[in-house]
Amino acid sequence: MDLIRINEVVDIFGISSRTLRYYEEMGLLWSNHPDNKSQRYYDTDALERLKQIIILRKLQIPVKDMVVIFRSENMTALIQAFVDKLELLDTEISALSELRHLVDDFLHKMLMSGIKKISGITLLYEETEKRLATVEKNETVTFEKLSVISREALRLHDVRIIRLPPMRFLTSKLKTGQVENIEDKMQSLFVKYGFTPSPGLRNCFYRKEPSGEWIMLIKIPSDYENTTEYADEKFTGGLFAIASSFMEDMDDTFILLKDWVNNSDHYELDANAEGELHRYEMIEEILPWDISNKLNRYQQDIFIPIQIKNEKEKNENG
Repeated sequence: MDLIRINEVVDIFGISSRTLRYYEEMGLLWSNHPDNKSQRYYDTDALERLKQIIILRKLQIPVKDMVVIFRSENMTALIQAFVDKLELLDTEISALSELRHLVDDFLHKMLMSGIKKISGITLLYEETEKRLATVEKNETVTFEKLSVISREALRLHDVRIIRLPPMRFLTSKLKTGQVENIEDKMQSLFVKYGFTPSPGLRNCFYRKEPSGEWIMLIKIPSDYENTTEYADEKFTGGLFAIASSFMEDMDDTFILLKDWVNNSDHYELDANAEGELHRYEMIEEILPWDISNKLNRYQQDIFIPIQIKNEKEKNENG
């Protein structure tokens, strides 16, 4: 039986290891640990299931509906999920169509009044026209295009800019260098040392390592004497762009947030000339644990390190 390591699956499918684990927690996916290896491995059947999951997510089918779909032995659940999605899209299209007519009418009245140089109104009209453009029926939809359409439909509703202060963190990386498996331990890993993560309070984050593993970071006092088996580190803080996302949309939200920064007039990624970030991307759980545990659904704030445009050049030039 051919098995593929989790890091390879992450690279092939372009999703995070946390997303894969979430699908496993929801009962949608499974993995193997051959010969007591710490890393997850996926067989051919699991990879086929993952492809199905990704397609359904690109089509905006909720994870909770996917659970029902894969448990069903016939097509009834899948058909119902698509029917529900079509009804939701019809409602959204109807609302957008009505909004378009309102904007069109407003623009017409403004132009008829002789006001012809308000570029923002014209841009709004052109953008609305583009949003409602119909895709030709015979156009081939590739997986890549489906991903783009899915992200476009997701969109970012609220981007915030915050400055995190410098902090000291206790990490889930052992002092030996080994990365602790934080699966099923996020709420309790550091409790015995007196540190309890609180969603949304900026005292606990998760950071993706270059290896693809996720590291848990919890804030500790600057003068804390670390006698635990876990390594600690200093966090420099700084500016971040933030957007909220549910776990199943996390990977696409990372992409959308980076695009937002790249298109910003005021901010840019805190990165070198090759595009490598100077600081880590992070996430923070924001949905209270009792609600997450009850609904088996997780919501995060996604953090992308940024800087004010041209600020680095100004500092270097004095």
